Amino acid sequence: MSGSAQNHWKHAWPCAQVFSDFLCSNQELIEDKLVLEIGAGATGVCGLTTAKLGAANVWMTDHPKLEAALETLQRNIEANGVAEKCIVTGLDWESRASVSAVCDQIGDRHLDVIIASDVFFDPSTFCPLIDTFAQLLIKFEHATIWFAYQLRDDNWTCAPYLSKYPFLRATLERRIETEKETIDIFKMTRESLGLYAGIEGGATGSKLVIIDADTNQRYTSSTEGTNFFLTDHTIVCKRIADWILEVFEKEKLDIKNLKALGLGLSGAEDEEFNKKFVDYFRQNHGNVTENFYLTSDAVMTLLANFPGEENGIVLIAGTGSSCRLKIRDGSVKGAGGWGHQIGDGGSAFWIARTAIQMLFDAEDGFEENFNTDVIKQLLFKHYNITDKTRMLDYLYSKFEKHKIADFTVSLAERTDDAAVAEAFRRAGDVLGKHVRTVAKYLTNEDRKVLSIVQIGGVFQSWDALQQGFVASLSGSGIEKIVMYEPSDSPAVGAAVLAAKERNEIFLQQNVEKKMLREINL
Repeated sequence: MSGSAQNHWKHAWPCAQVFSDFLCSNQELIEDKLVLEIGAGATGVCGLTTAKLGAANVWMTDHPKLEAALETLQRNIEANGVAEKCIVTGLDWESRASVSAVCDQIGDRHLDVIIASDVFFDPSTFCPLIDTFAQLLIKFEHATIWFAYQLRDDNWTCAPYLSKYPFLRATLERRIETEKETIDIFKMTRESLGLYAGIEGGATGSKLVIIDADTNQRYTSSTEGTNFFLTDHTIVCKRIADWILEVFEKEKLDIKNLKALGLGLSGAEDEEFNKKFVDYFRQNHGNVTENFYLTSDAVMTLLANFPGEENGIVLIAGTGSSCRLKIRDGSVKGAGGWGHQIGDGGSAFWIARTAIQMLFDAEDGFEENFNTDVIKQLLFKHYNITDKTRMLDYLYSKFEKHKIADFTVSLAERTDDAAVAEAFRRAGDVLGKHVRTVAKYLTNEDRKVLSIVQIGGVFQSWDALQQGFVASLSGSGIEKIVMYEPSDSPAVGAAVLAAKERNEIFLQQNVEKKMLREINL
């Protein structure tokens, strides 16, 4: 039964008398304070008591459709001579908009106390009431809720609904036995669950997400790459620490509230080296946080996009490449991801290097199947050179992985050329072999339909990759592949996993993946 259809408001219940006596015995809780009463009814006994006890202002609320109750309440306020400090307004527990409207009325004033007497009467209202309490304490984080709760024979309890909001702390302050009733007085406060940060660190660029565990508000930032196999790990540690401190200062956040940091870093495949990285961070940048969850960017993306008991594959083809499979039992298997020297097959770096080698081989006479004139034109324009031998500087003495990988962007504009198309076809073939390899860890039945989340700019040239990708999976026992966009940023996944692993807090994340294509093999 909704609050507007109930008749509880017509009566003064035993809780109201007991609760009012409690307030009178603790006047210091009320005097000079701003008070909000939930479920005042027509009598408003408890709200009127706070007004008489010296509250600065009292907002007295009940369901906006209970016009008779609100009108009677206003007359009671006037009869008690406290009209100058009491405000009557409607509040619907089942409407977040209604609660927000009351919050707007209170405005930026410092709400101190929220009171409620015997509002936990009908179990159908327990959930919206707790939602209302949470919404109010998110808005007025320093307020305290005091509520009276009559024990009844039916064992109704609001406890299960409190688990939805880990930051709500309800404690029993007093149990009062009367001749007929047992009435508990509870105190509820908001305890901050703190902030959790997650970083997705690639070879070229990195993303940071900070999540407020109480409100789910997100703060985001981007910076350069954080692959500690391309740069000394001590430099990466300092870069990450400085970055986090800079964002916290910019967003006016207290670094002391950062409870844990999740890191999904490119190259973080070795557990021993990961421990060395974390130990160094703790010793030299412990002012950021001491709690870490570190794994590779591929594994972090996998866990973020397949958080449940399901099989799932993440296939990454950006500057570098890798493939990871999560089996429904939680174990992770992988292929690739070993960097540009012995891996990165099908990545932007790999495609660029393949096209450049095709050009050199053709002009040396090793490659006779493809005309590489278009590759040569694109290469000269991209690097502003007039002689292919100038590329040796970029490939050796001045080598930077991302500067080679960037050439793939230029190549992608001319996949109509046979030689360029061949470089992308080969990339598709290698990426398909990554999938085929990890799929071997699945049962024959599970292998029939694969769910793959694709990550990386190379997939923007899917039409050029597709032929090689599909051909490489022929005869593998795979019947269908469904490919998706990521459900949420891997940086978000990193923060979520850090919160879960370190403090058993479950942050909100988007788990709905957008399907891109189905491939029947």
